[in-house]
Amino acid sequence: MAENQDGQERTEEASAKKLADARKKGQVARSKELATMMVTMAGALMLIATGGQLAQAMQSIMRGSFSPSFLLSPTESLPSQLYGLLVHGLLSIWPLMLATLLAAIIANVVLGGWTFNLSFKFDRLDPIKGLGKLFSVRSLGELVKSIAKMAFIGLAAFLVLQFMAEDILGLGLQDPQQSIANSAALLDWFFLIVSLPLVVIAAIDVPWQLWNYKKELRMTRQEVRDEHKESDGRPEVKAKLREMQQAAARQRMMEKVPTADVVITNPTHFAVALRYDEARSSAPVLVAKGADQVAARIRELAKDNAVTIVESPRLARAVFASTELDAEIPAGLYLAVAQILTYVYQLRSWQTMGGEYPVAPEPEIDDVYLKDLL
Repeated sequence: MAENQDGQERTEEASAKKLADARKKGQVARSKELATMMVTMAGALMLIATGGQLAQAMQSIMRGSFSPSFLLSPTESLPSQLYGLLVHGLLSIWPLMLATLLAAIIANVVLGGWTFNLSFKFDRLDPIKGLGKLFSVRSLGELVKSIAKMAFIGLAAFLVLQFMAEDILGLGLQDPQQSIANSAALLDWFFLIVSLPLVVIAAIDVPWQLWNYKKELRMTRQEVRDEHKESDGRPEVKAKLREMQQAAARQRMMEKVPTADVVITNPTHFAVALRYDEARSSAPVLVAKGADQVAARIRELAKDNAVTIVESPRLARAVFASTELDAEIPAGLYLAVAQILTYVYQLRSWQTMGGEYPVAPEPEIDDVYLKDLL
């Protein structure tokens, strides 16, 4: 079984990422036998389909090149006449050339898909590695495949020639024009039949190339784990990103403290900031909360921005445990928070108009409800 340099067996199938990376490098499954078969078969079929027209065109070119007007033409006009014959020949064989070109493109695209890579690796020029590849198991397989291919084609050619022997010998008894036409037809069919073994070879080679391609891209378990870490994010990087996100969220939360109506504290361990806007919500909304150092920062911002701070340990813990940021407080805390807000409004009135100093309330919270929250 294949092993890497660390001695670990490559037992895992290639991941989608590794397959994509290999494709970017131009490493895809390819079968030379499939390309050879499709090009050969396309050429043979096209010769059968257009062989008559091609033979007539070639006959016309031969007649033109051996005509007295061509052979006795002035020297200065010879290049243009040769150019005309060349264009005539190319125009005659363009269907054959187009068919074989399309077959070559399709044969490569149908198996490994379309890739385009201009990268050049200097290690391919290393003669030591070249000798290693020359005497590798893969090279031995290619040699066996080539021998089998030649044996198949040779056997097919022998059988076809034996079958066509009488027709081939009969060509000598025909008039030249008929003999040339029949020999062209026999040659077309000979070419097609001799090409048929390539179909069998390609049918064997394609699955082999696909299997070998997947085998070469297999991964060790450690490579799979490393790839998962890279795709999911390494723990230390994720922890750092989470820390940055939390810091940004705290910063946004702290910016809302000056807009609060009241900050309720534990008094030191917890702090929650509430804002009540009748036009926007049906109940007070929690705009900030925190414990320990975050609670101390909330209290500090509240003092700096003249936000009322009320000590109510039970209520502070209840709001902290039951309410998410930017959410309304639960119905079970309506009465207790209403008492705090009433005190806040009375305190503002006293600061503006004077009179009797309001007394901070002791909010009423049902013990059973508070126990369920905590």
